[in-house]
Amino acid sequence: MKDTIVASATPLARAGAVGIVKMSGENALELAKKVFSATSLTWESVEPNKMYLGEFSSGEIKDKAFCVYYKAPKSYTGEDVIEIQAHGGISLIKGIIRELVKLGARPAEPGEFTKRAYLNGKMNLAEAEGVQELINAEGELAVKQAYRLMDGELSRGIELAKAEILTADVNLESVLDYPEELTDDLSEPTINALNNARTRLIDIYNGSKNQHFITEGVTLAIAGLPNVGKSSLMNALMHEERAIVTDIAGTTRDVLRESCTLRGLKINLTDTAGIRESDDTVEKIGVERAKKAIEGADIVLFLMDSATPETPEEIELYKEISTKKHLRVENKEDIKSFPRVADISIEAKTGKGIEELIDMMFDKLDIEKIATAVPLTSERHLHAVKTAIEAIESAIDNFYAVPIDCTSVDVKSAYRALAELTGEDVDENIVNEIFSRFCVGK
Repeated sequence: MKDTIVASATPLARAGAVGIVKMSGENALELAKKVFSATSLTWESVEPNKMYLGEFSSGEIKDKAFCVYYKAPKSYTGEDVIEIQAHGGISLIKGIIRELVKLGARPAEPGEFTKRAYLNGKMNLAEAEGVQELINAEGELAVKQAYRLMDGELSRGIELAKAEILTADVNLESVLDYPEELTDDLSEPTINALNNARTRLIDIYNGSKNQHFITEGVTLAIAGLPNVGKSSLMNALMHEERAIVTDIAGTTRDVLRESCTLRGLKINLTDTAGIRESDDTVEKIGVERAKKAIEGADIVLFLMDSATPETPEEIELYKEISTKKHLRVENKEDIKSFPRVADISIEAKTGKGIEELIDMMFDKLDIEKIATAVPLTSERHLHAVKTAIEAIESAIDNFYAVPIDCTSVDVKSAYRALAELTGEDVDENIVNEIFSRFCVGK
């Protein structure tokens, strides 16, 4: 019999209105009978998926609470699951868990509920990773992408490719096992199946480029000469005063980093020191840090002051930035005296043009395309798909040049790589490592 595990399904960092304690295992129902009672509940005829109002009572711990029974296999883990919804005091929830452990449950390990769901066939490994990404998501786009992964969008694409590879493998095995009995040449259908799988996987792999923009956020650097309005632009993007704004050139002498969410996308925003030649030691350090921040940015907003003439320093700075993905932004449109070659004109202090600037940033980064691509979100996924593509290409390229059994080795390697992605054929250490990243109670 599997251990019955117990944990808090709600955070224990601070008290809340409701705290949920969850149990899973063959003995979960028996333990619930010992600690929960309700006038409307007869345990012998308990209805699954029904919430009962009653009392938790064990040892010194008592509380008015709700209890729900999810009967195996129609539960999250595929096992009998009990949820006790009590008041959210930290000491109370810890006390309930302690009493259930005394009665025979054991504290759950990180991610053990979801691990059991995977082991019991309720979800595959990629879908389980989507659960963790959903919990950790920052920004609405990250939430949507994680849900798509958890909902099986990646798995469905991979299964279609696996079906084509399996067709090719069966054809090759037939030629190897029954060469004299086959009346049809299976070469063309085998190559067609492999080409179909390759095309599908390449589409998935290419769609994964820059998906870290969704999961980790976009690193955006605002750069320009001193006093062009970089801090005002940062404040306008964040819709709050986070950077000091003055008429004194060089106010920002270091790199300021903040995070915000724009249209559901996390933005790691960097306001750099104005870049110019200076004998001031502190300012020189700030300029060097600003250059490093620009180098590490996903996109740079090169801000120019249209109220002042262009300078040689500005031209040289743009040369450095022009090798990066960037937008040229002309500021102070309201007092424009010296127009620049720019992608957009704005007024950072008033916010005029900011929404249009965000539109241009999203277009430049292809955010809409990235957000709708098949969610291939982790290095593990990428490695598996890349390995499968390389094995398929080897099989196709060498199809007529090597013995069939050599081609079969490549085809099986491709299938095995994809089976590892979904968790059908994966090392136990990898499984344990994946679930160790989960929080306790999930």
